[in-house]
Amino acid sequence: MAVIEKPLRVIILDDQLVQRQGIAQVVEDTGSMQVALTTDSPEQALQFLTKNSVDLALVDLVLHDQHGTVVGRAMRRLNPELPVIIYTHEKSMVLAADIFWAHKESGQPSLQGYLLTSSISNSHILRHVYDQLMVFGHFIDPVVLEWHYRLKEYESLTNREEECALCLAAGMSNAAISRELGITLHRVENIISTLYLKFRIFGDPGNPGRRVLLAEAIRLLYGNRLVEKRLSVLIVDDQAEQRARIRQSLAEDRRLNVIDEAGKGMAGLEAARQKHPDVVLLDVHLPDLNGFRVTRLILEELPQTRVILHTADPNPTYKREALQAGAIALLSKAEISGNLICFLCRSNALPAGHTG
Repeated sequence: MAVIEKPLRVIILDDQLVQRQGIAQVVEDTGSMQVALTTDSPEQALQFLTKNSVDLALVDLVLHDQHGTVVGRAMRRLNPELPVIIYTHEKSMVLAADIFWAHKESGQPSLQGYLLTSSISNSHILRHVYDQLMVFGHFIDPVVLEWHYRLKEYESLTNREEECALCLAAGMSNAAISRELGITLHRVENIISTLYLKFRIFGDPGNPGRRVLLAEAIRLLYGNRLVEKRLSVLIVDDQAEQRARIRQSLAEDRRLNVIDEAGKGMAGLEAARQKHPDVVLLDVHLPDLNGFRVTRLILEELPQTRVILHTADPNPTYKREALQAGAIALLSKAEISGNLICFLCRSNALPAGHTG
């Protein structure tokens, strides 16, 4: 008998009614989340938390007479396991540092996410952000980092710095990096200090929020390396009309280049072997092999390829199987778009073996 997964319960705290209602609709559209409370009152949100189980809080930065980060930290003091995402139209690394800052001695917990309001417009992106929080413990909108860093101004990294950076971005501690790379802990600390300088992340060395920003900057660097060039795309779907629809949709996005298509799993695997696509858009239901099996076969031979599965029925069981197979996402067929594909690739761009 199939296990029915409970939807994630979400609080939305926002003093703008229309915006609050719009975000609530996006939450419900995920199919795996449900709105537990929408309110413009911090007091009501905090009171609700004392009596109810909640899995995620979405908090507007600017409220009537309070700062969203202050309310978010109050939420975390009530429920230390609650992920809190601050959303705003503002792009600011000062704000990012404030969001991820923590001071245990004074009872000030960190918050987990910084998202631009414009990003909360797609249900799949919202669910993807939550999944990233579960893997890495934090998430910052890539647009904020791009705006701040202007990637072409990065100083180049040495091979050793790059190895250390990838380990750090995967969530490894300094001691774990030392063991992984076979270098002293002191050497790791010196390399990370250099990375802070090269990525222009300054501030109190004891602030754990700096490490969060550094990890996100590293992931962004690899994400943009992937999407600076046109992404080559292979479409695998047994319906010719569906393949044509996807091809036409992606043809409108200059960042993507559809290089081949296939109607069966084995044909898709052979096309991937020959063409080495950056992205494979793969139907779950194929006449010879299911998409989960094809995903595993592709990634065994081409671990750098990003596989995105799609189906007419993206239920939680399929989603779990997709991630276990190594796909970066499971989409409904209606969700497939150039913007979403590029967002997913940018957010899942660490080389194989560095996923945390």
